[in-house]
Amino acid sequence: MRTLFNFRGSDAQEMRQTYSRLVREEFYDGELGTDTSDVLDLRVDKALGDPIGLLRVRSNIGISYRRTWSHIRSNNVGVRVIWFIRRGSLKLVRSQNSCSISTSECAILDSGQPFFAQATPDAEGVFEATQAVVPARLFFSHLPGAVEFDQPFTIDSEDHKFIWKLLDLLMGEGEHITKSAAEPLVTAFLEALASNISALTTPLANRKEKLVDKRLADIEAYITKHVTDPDLMYDDVAINCGISPRYLCYVLKANNTSFSNLLWGQRLPLAREWLAKPELQDFPIQEIAFRAGFKSAAHFSRMFRAAYKVSPKEYRSMALANNTLLQDGGRVAANDEAFGMIADGLPRNRAEVN
Repeated sequence: MRTLFNFRGSDAQEMRQTYSRLVREEFYDGELGTDTSDVLDLRVDKALGDPIGLLRVRSNIGISYRRTWSHIRSNNVGVRVIWFIRRGSLKLVRSQNSCSISTSECAILDSGQPFFAQATPDAEGVFEATQAVVPARLFFSHLPGAVEFDQPFTIDSEDHKFIWKLLDLLMGEGEHITKSAAEPLVTAFLEALASNISALTTPLANRKEKLVDKRLADIEAYITKHVTDPDLMYDDVAINCGISPRYLCYVLKANNTSFSNLLWGQRLPLAREWLAKPELQDFPIQEIAFRAGFKSAAHFSRMFRAAYKVSPKEYRSMALANNTLLQDGGRVAANDEAFGMIADGLPRNRAEVN
């Protein structure tokens, strides 16, 4: 563990200036405030810098920090800070709520929202906390269900007590752990936190569903815009929607669908529509498949038959025959009925495509 800041003295102004600079470097911009005391004792140690930051703060005085919209606009770092209070307490004031985090409790602070934080020492004059500084990418990947979670929480169930042990391991040995060794440990740490929080977020289910619905709408909109691109890939959609592939998977699972369902659910109806257009009847079926985003005509035919129970060629023949009869103003009952049976059995939208 490396000591970043160690002040012991009586010059409060000097301490605030030096500590403010450290906070800006390690976290974000804001306004620092401290209580007065004859002897000021503040120490900050850092155990890990990548893939997350881990710091331990210990102080004998109250410390406050305010971050406003002005700070956010000039320094929008996007990190989440997960506080683990060891001694003393922490009060957080945000636009949506205020809460106090006591010893052995935890809380998540979003640097992208204004806040006021006040750390208070315990009866013996000590405040101590561990801070996990999690980049937005990792937070959305591993803790998507905690995006709007703004309440204190504990880690005391038998299934999750090992989170403290993982935290202590990373704090104690983080300086000596290589990045490749740290990554799986950090992943386990964040996933365990996510599991712990998920049991506490039932009251937030409606809000989480709204966020997931919005993400799904973004995903569907991007696929719609690029549906005819045969090289459209899972990772491309995630990146262009501003989320990680892992969070994309979470959103799809939350809506009981898959990337393939969304993609084929748009490409197949598009190809079906084009097959039925008289003005496109001279286009080979292979060309229709490629224009709809399929790389292989054979794959298109298999997918089309699985979805609509007829081959592309059969569907086109029935559709064009029916169009011809309608244009001529006449009807052949048997043919019209046959086409109607096929059309009635076809999916009208994405949700109907298996």
